[in-house]
Amino acid sequence: MGIQGNPLILLLAYGSLMRQNIKAQLGATTLIAAIITATVILSISLSIMVISLNNKASMISFEDSMRTFYAAESGVGESLMQLRRQPAALIFDNMSIDNINIASEFVVEAGECEPIPECQFLPGSGWWGEYFNHSVTHPDMEVNPYPGPTPTPTEHDWYDDTYKTHEQIDADLLFLTSGWFPYDGTIWEDMEGYSHDYHFTQHWRARVTADGAGNYGYSLASDDDSWVLVGQAVVVNNSGTHAAFTKTGDIFLADGDNLVELYFAERHVTESGFSFSFDDPTLIITPWPEGCGEETECNSNIQSTASTTDATRKVRYTCTQEISNCAWSELVP
Repeated sequence: MGIQGNPLILLLAYGSLMRQNIKAQLGATTLIAAIITATVILSISLSIMVISLNNKASMISFEDSMRTFYAAESGVGESLMQLRRQPAALIFDNMSIDNINIASEFVVEAGECEPIPECQFLPGSGWWGEYFNHSVTHPDMEVNPYPGPTPTPTEHDWYDDTYKTHEQIDADLLFLTSGWFPYDGTIWEDMEGYSHDYHFTQHWRARVTADGAGNYGYSLASDDDSWVLVGQAVVVNNSGTHAAFTKTGDIFLADGDNLVELYFAERHVTESGFSFSFDDPTLIITPWPEGCGEETECNSNIQSTASTTDATRKVRYTCTQEISNCAWSELVP
């Protein structure tokens, strides 16, 4: 009996073919799986490469941005130093730092600056005053023996805002030379066991307008310390702890406006008094708080632009006319 007629041989042959077919299918499956795995790995590798390239580009862009920013800052700094040396030199040379081009300019904004409201007082309406109240425990109060004079009022802390109670306009400074206790009966009164609220200080400021330069007579009496300043320079010194006595003399005033300040301190119990006046009634005395008369910032702007092929940064400094108190800002290029 041949192969075709032998069922057992046919079965064995069929089984062999089936095993070969399964092996072939398993090989194809393994190959497909390997191809898929390789594709996934390649895709991940390419993604990592793209991300790395993007991050590198971002880092380069960030670095260029920071470099141009600091270059623009340098341009403004150079311009500020030039103006401090030569206030009228408003044209600045271009600069180049590490292949970064820097151009600076002085910008004049249109319009005029309005005076701040605190300076809009009626001419001749008096003195702007700051009032300060102290405790008997302050180391400069109730000192024995009585301390002598000191050169300037500002070497003491008596006029710090820590002790300030209020501000007010005084039409004149002709107070009592004996028995003057401005805090008695006020909301700030603190007698600390005494019959009056002792231990206080005052600071007055005014714009004094003179019709011609010259010496102008004055009269000053105080118990205790007092000073008169013109243009921030002490011209009369009546300091020290002492009973009231009057000083007279002349104070030179320039033609036009003069900044005049007076400082007073009451530092010892028993008495207190203060009085000041100019002899010439034609002087115009106008309240002048701190900050009045300073140059406004609206017409002093220095800006610099720094640029490369990849980044541009622009900064501006707004300053007073004296190129001080500068305020920094960054502008959109």
